Amino acid sequence: MAGVVPWMILATTLLLATISISAASRTAKPRCKETCGILTIPYPFGIGAGCFYTDGFDVSCEHNRTYMHNSSNKMEIYSLNLLGGQAQVSTLIANKCSNTDGTWTDGWVSTWTAPFFTLSSRANKLTVVGCNTLAFLGGYNKKEQNVGAGCFSMCPDKQSVDSSGQCSGMGCCQTSIAPKLSSFNVTFDSGFDNSEVNSFNPCSYAFVAEQDWFRFEPDYLEGHKFTDKYKGVPTVLDWVAGRESCAQAPKNRTSYACVSTNSSCINSPNATGYLCACNNGFAGNPYLEGGCQDINECESPGQYCHGICDNTIGGYHCYCGPGTQSTDPKREPCNPITASERARLTKTFIGISVCAIILLSCTFALLIECQKRKLMKKKKGSFNKMGVCCCMSKSGQSKLIL
Repeated sequence: MAGVVPWMILATTLLLATISISAASRTAKPRCKETCGILTIPYPFGIGAGCFYTDGFDVSCEHNRTYMHNSSNKMEIYSLNLLGGQAQVSTLIANKCSNTDGTWTDGWVSTWTAPFFTLSSRANKLTVVGCNTLAFLGGYNKKEQNVGAGCFSMCPDKQSVDSSGQCSGMGCCQTSIAPKLSSFNVTFDSGFDNSEVNSFNPCSYAFVAEQDWFRFEPDYLEGHKFTDKYKGVPTVLDWVAGRESCAQAPKNRTSYACVSTNSSCINSPNATGYLCACNNGFAGNPYLEGGCQDINECESPGQYCHGICDNTIGGYHCYCGPGTQSTDPKREPCNPITASERARLTKTFIGISVCAIILLSCTFALLIECQKRKLMKKKKGSFNKMGVCCCMSKSGQSKLIL
């Protein structure tokens, strides 16, 4: 029996370690699908009933592609950012094309985001491709206020088109958009005449896309080359776990999303509401129970520590070994102490030691002097109170002096 106990302890330790590792690496709820194709689906998002946080975070996996559903259409999801509270999705392209009979075909785009999602004003821009064309972005924010933006691109002839790849306003233009739009539509000014450029630019295009994604090419003005290449564009949406602030959200424990220990609520920098994050020294999914686990910084040498590393729960200690030094071993390497540096340190140590000895000697001398003075005062006080003094004569006999 005595030999069985150590094995039971070892088995229990390994089981607890396995559970801890599993909790740290898990991104979805238990028994829920974690991936769709190459895309990881982290909770609060989820595929299927019971696998997502609330309406708006439910997604579907179709032919290894992930889709977000709302009241108007479904958008393919390209990426999900758990820490930053963003999702990159595909949205449609508005177009305006001239027909051979002189009429125009106007294909406008209207998009409604899911609950808890808004169009990112920091990450996206309204982009218009075409000559002598004007497009508008209109939409509503969460307060049902109608806001908009417009962009005008001009180029009277093919030679005036900007070939630098930038949207300078000559063949392509870009403009900022209003913040926190929950719905938006992209349309063209139907009364704007661009018939004089139809020979080299029969179609104009407008879309809301991630601002660093698009690079303009003059060939996009010809025929349908742009839509032949792109069926949709990447657009960034901001999302929040709840619309309350961090001052209010934790008060309602039934709906509060930051359920993991070692997690905190943070107010979203981009949208109205809050997100969850693991505390410093922890990593994982703060939206899952036990999702935030301790980071062992010592397993990544050179990233957190350039010397000797000792891991602690929620942190670590970093210091240089014997014979080496660094002004900050967490940021800079520990280098060997040179002979000149060693001599300087030795002199410094000797100087500090001498000063310490002198200081202690002076302190000790002062203490002795103070004790002597206290003793003298005590003797003097005793003589004054008695009015007599007992003295010892040379012969060794005591004499009483009045």
